[in-house]
Amino acid sequence: MRRADPATYGEEPFSIGLWVGETTTANSYDKARRDFETARAAAAPDDVFILDRCPWCGTRVLPAHKSPDIGDYGVRAAADSFAFFCPRDACLFHDELPVAVVDEHLYDRPPTFVLGTVDKFARLAWEPRAGRLFGSGTGNRPPSLVIQDELHLLTGPLGTTVGLYEAAVLGLCTAPDGTRPKVVASTATIRRSGEQVRALYGGDVQLFPPAGLDARHSYFAEPDTSRPGRRYVGVMAQGHTAGRASVATAAALLQGAWELPEEHRDDYWTLVAYHHSLRELGRTVTAAADDIPAQLAGLDSGDGVRPLPDQQVEELTSNLPRSEQPVLLDRLEKSWDDSKSVSFLPCTNMLSVGVDVKRLALMLMQGQPKTTAEYIQATSRVGRHSVPGLVVTFFNATRPRDRSHYETFDVYHRALYRNVEPTSVTPWSVPSRRRALHAVLVVLVRHRLGLAAENQAGAILDRMPEAETLIEELAARAETAEPGAGDAVRKELAGLLADWEDLARQARKDGRELYYRSQGKGQSNLIKSFEQLYGLWETPNSMRNVDRECQVTVKGADL
Repeated sequence: MRRADPATYGEEPFSIGLWVGETTTANSYDKARRDFETARAAAAPDDVFILDRCPWCGTRVLPAHKSPDIGDYGVRAAADSFAFFCPRDACLFHDELPVAVVDEHLYDRPPTFVLGTVDKFARLAWEPRAGRLFGSGTGNRPPSLVIQDELHLLTGPLGTTVGLYEAAVLGLCTAPDGTRPKVVASTATIRRSGEQVRALYGGDVQLFPPAGLDARHSYFAEPDTSRPGRRYVGVMAQGHTAGRASVATAAALLQGAWELPEEHRDDYWTLVAYHHSLRELGRTVTAAADDIPAQLAGLDSGDGVRPLPDQQVEELTSNLPRSEQPVLLDRLEKSWDDSKSVSFLPCTNMLSVGVDVKRLALMLMQGQPKTTAEYIQATSRVGRHSVPGLVVTFFNATRPRDRSHYETFDVYHRALYRNVEPTSVTPWSVPSRRRALHAVLVVLVRHRLGLAAENQAGAILDRMPEAETLIEELAARAETAEPGAGDAVRKELAGLLADWEDLARQARKDGRELYYRSQGKGQSNLIKSFEQLYGLWETPNSMRNVDRECQVTVKGADL
């Protein structure tokens, strides 16, 4: 649309960027260039750059098999640049696709829309150019819209740490006239959302859609009575071991799908087995190779025995390489009579966040999850489209909590959302402040006051009034989120700023520059000094020693 009418819509491309860790995408041009060279040399290139197809015409960015023509590879990777393009000559985006996945590319050309993970917030204290994403030093306006998906995941230690960094991020997103960005947070499972939002974002929450006179009939939603919804079934085997009973349950579900008429067989062909730990999942995968096929052999009712070949049993866990994840998701979409279809999918909670496969309609839940929110999120992955879902929850009779849920199964499932647990985040608590408050101050000074370069830490002496204003803003945010914490936050930040000022004066007196992090001998390291003051610098080293000792012990035991 912009290319067709640049006078109305502008000439700058509407671009999108992915800001995630280096295990997912390359964070530097050099790493991206080496990854591209590896992909070019491979007989079947892996999807190492996330974007596997042209969003406009669907052409593969990297060819399925090695090609002598570099034009078949829709990537330009050099020592100082990176770009995607569509390999198809007739495509409108044959020149360049406005997509960025390399951190240095994001900083050089900040995109219109950034998709990121919260762990990248910590990079703001260390990366001089990360502030360019928020308009620092670019002349661009700061982001005006923040969308937080899966808000219920920001709880516990993760949510507590993210809440502190959110104070810095929202500070960077605030326009010079004081206008704050609009924050839209989505979740289907939350309790006491007002308290969580106030702790994370320092403001009040407005629930959408609002509750009407009747929750079942509102302006925004109506119940669909044209087809049945998701059904839950509870199974608990008395007098049998959990392993033996779960094998029998899985085999019955697999055989049941086999005995359906062919026109309905595909609906429930893939059995998703949800586990709460990798150890339990390992037992199921082992059983799928021997015990479950043996159990299936005894369930023949005249329609034959369902085969369960090894290639149709796949895991969906964090152990699955990132490049293989989209391949597996594509296989899950294939019908039952396809040779690449998946019959049995043991998985962990990796399934419960963002996986939306239309075919999935049958789930075996191995035990009751720790929280009702996880239970709702996990089981809602089946029956999301035209086929009603069936969830079979297998309870371990030796676990008191599982037995309690089995005994109250009907009452519990008639009011699932009533049992969602409230979340807990305490970003302004003493342990949380000790862990990351100094990082929040560094982030705001570097990217909001324009002291981003590594050797500009000492320039704080010339910007003390503005730094004191930042302290007041953070103290006010802390008071809003946690009444009574504002004075303590103000006192701690003032102490940090005083220490920073002392380090800067000493460096200036010695004729040296104060660096945020050391780059050679004789250079003062601000962040290291802060962490030494708070007793945090030694902790990672000691933990590494513990890890090393444990590793040696395991190897010595030949495990």
